Amino acid sequence: MSGKRPSRFHVTRSLIGGICLAAAIAGITMTANASDPKAEKQIAGKAKAEKPKAEKSSATKSAPAKPKATKPEQKKPNVAKPSASTFTIPSLEDKPTNTQTNTQTNARTNAQTNAHSAADEKLRNEIDTLWKKFPGRAGIAIYTPFSDDIIGRRQTERFPQQSVSKMWVALTILEQEAAGKLSLDKKIRVTRDDIVVFSQPIKQYLSSQDSFEMPVRELLAHAINASDNLANSVLIRVAGGPQAINQMLDRRKVQSIRFGPGEVLLQSAIAGLEWRPEYRKGNGFKEQRSRIPMEKRRAALEKYLASPLDGAAPGTIVLVLKRFGERAADDPGAKLLKLMAGTYTGRSRLRSGLAPGWSLAHKTGTGQVLGSISTALNDVGVMKAPDGCRYQVAVMIAETRAGREVTNGLMQNVARAVVRHHREIHPKAEKTP
Repeated sequence: MSGKRPSRFHVTRSLIGGICLAAAIAGITMTANASDPKAEKQIAGKAKAEKPKAEKSSATKSAPAKPKATKPEQKKPNVAKPSASTFTIPSLEDKPTNTQTNTQTNARTNAQTNAHSAADEKLRNEIDTLWKKFPGRAGIAIYTPFSDDIIGRRQTERFPQQSVSKMWVALTILEQEAAGKLSLDKKIRVTRDDIVVFSQPIKQYLSSQDSFEMPVRELLAHAINASDNLANSVLIRVAGGPQAINQMLDRRKVQSIRFGPGEVLLQSAIAGLEWRPEYRKGNGFKEQRSRIPMEKRRAALEKYLASPLDGAAPGTIVLVLKRFGERAADDPGAKLLKLMAGTYTGRSRLRSGLAPGWSLAHKTGTGQVLGSISTALNDVGVMKAPDGCRYQVAVMIAETRAGREVTNGLMQNVARAVVRHHREIHPKAEKTP
């Protein structure tokens, strides 16, 4: 890791009236301490602004909303003070308060400050209630635009990401494009040797040919918008392998997000299998998985859930998304958010809890199912209110025996709670003239 040491940053409350102020910064520099899985401590993030760093970029076409089916030619976290080179999400002994934020607020009346504090406390209580009622292990993190609090539960615990980790692959590719090392128009050859497991819609292009070519930008759209595992696996290869993704996270000092060993190795480990190339053919992987003794599968799954190879803290994810939203349009993080706006997976998750006029740029993730246990049911993204204010939200469910209606309901209700919070602070924001 090299380069200038970034300065600290601070996020202040925005003025009520529909204006959300965001400090322009560059580089994600943070460290989130992973907590004991049983910890349920509240956390608060603090920030100070730094000067933006210009990055070279090339024009990027808008990602398609849906892939075209056209066939190509071929223990409690430690509390640490933020330093010039790291950003730590401190853990509080009890619920976070707004005392520090209040003393640092500029040009704000006591009445406004009290209104924001009351709204934050109400949102915090709503999230607590939803979290406690949910029959499974879940983590929730919400970064509100009116304070520096991260509201939620288990924000510093690492949860399995599954396809949420496709964001870090895309970010690595976009960084390489910004540095002039890769063109998004470059065509990449995809062959049968690239086939992976589970959802991979572009695999259909190999049904009548041994290979085809697809531009990097289209692979990005398939990977993010459709959560295509094959497209993502090819992008990992283009980026330089899983190590290149983790090196990107290390450069940005994001220590509470891990990128796993790649699709086939990760899914094999979760199933208690050793990957073999012949599993690419037909339903080879699922057939072999079905032969694994249930006890072995259960042990492998429990090992993964206890310490996920692709684990990430919900609190860190919302901080990352916060910074992306503060970047210039040509920044890799800003480009990634624009791409995420075209995601159409998970329609029944956070998106179903939006009110009219709200939008969502997000990435979903879904893990393997073993008997009645569903794993890694995730939705993370940026909810944007009609007045332009943004809420970064992450709902990550490690495991549950509840059905889809209950798991989706948790995400929908979190989104609805955010909408209510915004309406309380800014009641006229959604009223049309």
